[in-house]
Amino acid sequence: MSQGQRKICLLGVCALMILAAAGCGFVRSYAAYQNRDINRNTYFDLPADPHTEDPLLYLEEDYTLRDGFHSNLPIVILSMESGLAHYKEFDEAGNESVLDEEPYVEGHISVIDGGKFDNCITDRPVAQSSLLIKKRGHTSYNFDKEQYLLKLKTAEGLENEVDILGMGAHDSWILNGSMADKSMIRNYLAYRISSEVSEVTPDSQFCEVVIQDGDRYVYQGLYLMMETVARDANRVPIDSFNEKNPYTSYIIRRDRFTHFDKMLETGRRLEGLSEEWIGLKYPSEERITDTALHYIEKDFSQIERVVYSDREDVFGTYDKLINIDTFVDYFLLNEFFGNYDAGMHSTYMYKNSGEPLKIGPVWDFDQAMNNYAVEEMETGTMAFQERPFFDRFTKDIRFVDALQARYAVLQRSTLSHDHICDVIDETVAYIRSAREREWYRWAADYYDDSGLNWHNYYLLDYMDDDNMTVSRFNDNYDQEIYNIKTYLYKHGRAMQTELRVLEKSTVYDTSIRGENKLFLLLVMLLFFMPAVLIIRKG
Repeated sequence: MSQGQRKICLLGVCALMILAAAGCGFVRSYAAYQNRDINRNTYFDLPADPHTEDPLLYLEEDYTLRDGFHSNLPIVILSMESGLAHYKEFDEAGNESVLDEEPYVEGHISVIDGGKFDNCITDRPVAQSSLLIKKRGHTSYNFDKEQYLLKLKTAEGLENEVDILGMGAHDSWILNGSMADKSMIRNYLAYRISSEVSEVTPDSQFCEVVIQDGDRYVYQGLYLMMETVARDANRVPIDSFNEKNPYTSYIIRRDRFTHFDKMLETGRRLEGLSEEWIGLKYPSEERITDTALHYIEKDFSQIERVVYSDREDVFGTYDKLINIDTFVDYFLLNEFFGNYDAGMHSTYMYKNSGEPLKIGPVWDFDQAMNNYAVEEMETGTMAFQERPFFDRFTKDIRFVDALQARYAVLQRSTLSHDHICDVIDETVAYIRSAREREWYRWAADYYDDSGLNWHNYYLLDYMDDDNMTVSRFNDNYDQEIYNIKTYLYKHGRAMQTELRVLEKSTVYDTSIRGENKLFLLLVMLLFFMPAVLIIRKG
C-alpha cells in the first residue's frame, strides 16, 4: 500500500471514529433515562396491625370513644373553638361564590405516636401546637367527612414549625381523608410508589383523627397526615426568595381559578389558548415584588412559546428550558395510576434560580385507579399525552423514546405488579382495624336507603356495548382492593403497547438539531472522501 493510500485509509478511520463519537449524541439513547437517583423521603415498611379484638369495641353508637381506645396507628387529637365555617357555596347551576377566603378557626393539635404501634388517648403527645384550621378540598369540600388544612401557631400567633411523625419541621400540614376513596389507600399508594421514582414527593402517614369536645372524644376517621407543597429543604428544595435576585426561584400550579393564589398573566392565558390558570404558590403574594412577579410571568410565558412553537428549530430547544427527566416521570406515574385530573388541575411545577423548569410533586389520586365518578376508566388506552405541555412533548420522538426507556426499567422494579401488590397488601394489613372503624363511621353517608347518597361521592352506572346498565355500586372493601389491583395490572401491561403506538404519531426528532445536522453532514463527507480518492487513484 502506497503512502498516499495509507493516508487515505487513516483519514477514513478518523472519519469513522468521529462518526461513532457523534453518534453518541445523535442516536436515540435510552441509557440516560433508565437509572436515576431518587429520594425515598420518610416512607418505610408498614407492620401488620397486631390487634385481634373487635375494631369497634371502643366506639359508642354516636362514635364517642370508650375508655381504653387504642390503635396501632398514630392518633391525632383536634380541638376547635368553634365549628368550621364554609368559605364557598354553589348555586343551582353549580356556579361557585366565595364567602370567606380565610375561614380559619383557632384550635389545638396533639399527636400521639409511641412508636410501639399501640397508641392510647391518654399517652403523652410527641408533638402538639396551637393552630388555625379550616376545611379544604374542591370536589371533596362538601362531603360529610371533612378534610383539614392546618397552620401551626405559637401562643403569640407566630408560625410554629413542628416535626410531625418524622416528616420534618414545618408549620403547614394537611389531614387528607377523602370520601371519594373507599379503599383509603389510593393517595398513600401513589405517593409511596412515587417516592421511589421522583425526587420530590409529599410525605404522608396514616393516622386516626379524634375530635375533642370538652371531656368527650369523638372518632372522626382514618386520615393521611401529609405535607403541603411548599418551599423547604424537606419539600420543594428551591432557593429562598431574595428580592435582589432578578432570577427568582418559584413554585406554580396549573389549576382552576382560585382566590388563594396570585393568578399569573401568562402568554397562552392572555391569548385565550389555555382554559386553566397558572397560580403562584411561592413566593407568597405578601412577599413578592412587582419585579419578581413580572419575571416569573415572562419566564413561564417564554417556556410556553417554545413548547408550542410551530417552528421545529424553536421547539427543538425545549430541553434547555425544562428538565426532561421530571416530565418523563410525571407522565408515567400519572398515566400508570390513571390520574387524569393531573396535567390540568393540581399540577405543580417549580424552578430554581438558573435551572430548568421541573414538574412535580404529584398530587391528589383519590379519583384515580378506576375511581372516576362519571365513567369506567379504559385500561387499554392512554390519555396523558393530551394534557398541556405533554400534548407537544409526545410529538417528539426523543421524548417518547425517553418514556419507553424509563417505563421499561420501572416495570421491572417500582411499577412491577408484584411490587405494587406487595405494597397494597402491606398497607391493607396495617390499616385493618382503622379502616373498619372508618367504614363504620361513614358507611351511612356513603349510602342511603334508596341506594347512593348524592351529596357524597359515588360511581355512576353506565351502559355497556349491549345497552345493558352496569352498576358500579360497591359496598365491599375487599372488592375495592381487588378493583385497584386489577386496574393497575391491566393498565400497566397496556402501557407497553400504547407507548409504542404513541411513537407512530410523533412528527419531530429533536435529538438531532439543525447545527448538529450540518456537523453530521461534514462528518459524512469526511467519511466518503477516502473512498472517492481511492476510486480516482484506481
